[in-house]
Amino acid sequence: MAQDQETGLYWQRSGSPQPLSQGAASTYVAELNRRAWGGRRDWRLPTLPELISLFTGTKSPVGLYIDPVFDSRQPFCWSATDSPAGGAYGVLFFPGSVQVQNREQRAFIRAVAGEVKKLPDFSPSRELIAKGREMLFSHGRRRLPSLGEVEGFLQEGGLFSEVALTERKHLYFLPTSEFLRALIRLCRHLGVKRVLEVGAGEGFMAGALAARGLPVVATDLEAAPGEPYGVPVQRASHLEAVAAFQPELIFWCWPPLGSRAPQELLQARGWEYYLDVGDGGCATGTANLVPQFRGRYLHNLSRLGYTRLDWGPFRHNRCFLYRSAF
Repeated sequence: MAQDQETGLYWQRSGSPQPLSQGAASTYVAELNRRAWGGRRDWRLPTLPELISLFTGTKSPVGLYIDPVFDSRQPFCWSATDSPAGGAYGVLFFPGSVQVQNREQRAFIRAVAGEVKKLPDFSPSRELIAKGREMLFSHGRRRLPSLGEVEGFLQEGGLFSEVALTERKHLYFLPTSEFLRALIRLCRHLGVKRVLEVGAGEGFMAGALAARGLPVVATDLEAAPGEPYGVPVQRASHLEAVAAFQPELIFWCWPPLGSRAPQELLQARGWEYYLDVGDGGCATGTANLVPQFRGRYLHNLSRLGYTRLDWGPFRHNRCFLYRSAF
């Protein structure tokens, strides 16, 4: 047990040994109180402001935005605060964010006790969620916002994950119109014309680039039928796509966490440049990709795109450019 001297709250240093649904939190907390764990019987699931109060401005030695006194085995914890979108809020101490998700999904429980001193208020707004929907979607299809629109939404306290939950969309990367213009400038600077997108989903990025004068071959292992964004998405794995289209530049927006596919791409022949749009292997793609293959961080491009994890001072979109070793 640890006491936060600023808020006066008592916290579990660790928490539940396994991730649980939010509904299972009441059973876990009730057991703590039945046993008078830590000599207390007032344990409860923390509110979102209480959980946010644990954020630190810098990472711990194990990469969490929380004091090292806490166990690192609970990187994502539930709060007791419900979202108007129909889910509940949780805090990711790795990589440092607030996220809304369905209550049946799983996260850890870190119980809190004691009376809290004043914390910043958190009042979920249905109007702000509606504003986010209008910014990112139009008639159920993705819309490309400007950088100013996105920054304004975040400054008002908006959460991209909340918008995604209301739209029931698997939304990870959120490009802006400025991001696409910068990507086109990068391709022109590198002198590349044959561009391939892997993991293209429904083809939103490829369609937006094509509309701005940069034709892109879009591929995905699970390509959806139809052309909702005006370009066909061809069914192919990352390696099949490279072999078939021999691109000069490949880009991939947010490869799945833990996937070895980006590393397999970098070790394959048949391309000159690979642009990895993610966060450098911390919450997406292959860990240690950047140091192993000497990825060059593109600061300007990175600052023009966002992810569903972005919140407050924490930014997670990071673009790295690799050059083929062959």
